[in-house]
Amino acid sequence: MVPGGQLGGELAEPLAERVGDYARASRSAATWRAYDADLRHFRAWCAGQPVALVAVPATAVTVAGYIAALADDGYAPSTIRRRLAAISVAHQLARVTNPTAAAEVSAVWNGIRRSRGVRPSRKAALDTSLLSRVVAGLDDTHLADVRDRALLLVGFAGCLRRSELVGLDTADVVETDDGLVVTVRRSKTDQEAAGAQVGLAYGSYRPTCPVRAWRGWVAAAAAAGTPLADGPAFRGINRHGQVGTVRLYPGSVARIVQRRVAAAGLDPADFAGHSLRSGFATAAARAGVNDRSIMRQGRWRSAASLESYVRAGRLFDADNPSGRVGL
Repeated sequence: MVPGGQLGGELAEPLAERVGDYARASRSAATWRAYDADLRHFRAWCAGQPVALVAVPATAVTVAGYIAALADDGYAPSTIRRRLAAISVAHQLARVTNPTAAAEVSAVWNGIRRSRGVRPSRKAALDTSLLSRVVAGLDDTHLADVRDRALLLVGFAGCLRRSELVGLDTADVVETDDGLVVTVRRSKTDQEAAGAQVGLAYGSYRPTCPVRAWRGWVAAAAAAGTPLADGPAFRGINRHGQVGTVRLYPGSVARIVQRRVAAAGLDPADFAGHSLRSGFATAAARAGVNDRSIMRQGRWRSAASLESYVRAGRLFDADNPSGRVGL
């Protein structure tokens, strides 16, 4: 899928290229890659049928059969939903009738949702107590440990998504008397890059203080010969203990979380990069922080979006009825 490419015959080449550039910017590069992979899977499935089917333009019956086959093969509803989105976008870009909007496809999709459920499998929340246990095992004489302490604590206290965390530049993290002011320039819910600022207060305990952890990482990187004055805030470290110049990838956050929780005696399969964000929301709810404040820190746009995160933290609030019926 190359959005904007179909205009090449109507516009001069330089302008057509710019149209394509802006069209591609309507979604993240990762989303386009996922759509491409999903569309390749759909094309391969169509080609592999006893009588080869046309993928684009596809009929509604073809798409309905495809998602039914996915469900029977055990694919998660979230994966099926994404593949429907890829097929939809491909047809929109080809300027042909979109089969995913047809009644036949909607009926099959609704049946899959009812029979299979749409609840995603969530990774465990890395709340304050677990995170404290994880960072307690870090050795500040090792450069990677210093970086990981800062990454984990800044990501947690800032309620940052993986992409937001690795997308930070050093200039986006400013130390003030009250703590760190972190500028998130772009996020999942801010594709137009309006930006947002998040405050990270000093922690009560030095080993878990995000401000001191960040300060320690900046000092350690400078001492290792690579000051973080410009460029990415969180970077790779090679096997010789040298700080690189290239920022970490979002997937790196998951690997760091899993490696560090494993070292703390926890099952790494239970955790991922998102565990920092969900852990903060859970811990804040458990501490009695109101929803508006949690939403502001995590930049959620609605209370409904936040609900699944904070519910676990409020299961045993003081007004839990199971504790008030005289058992």
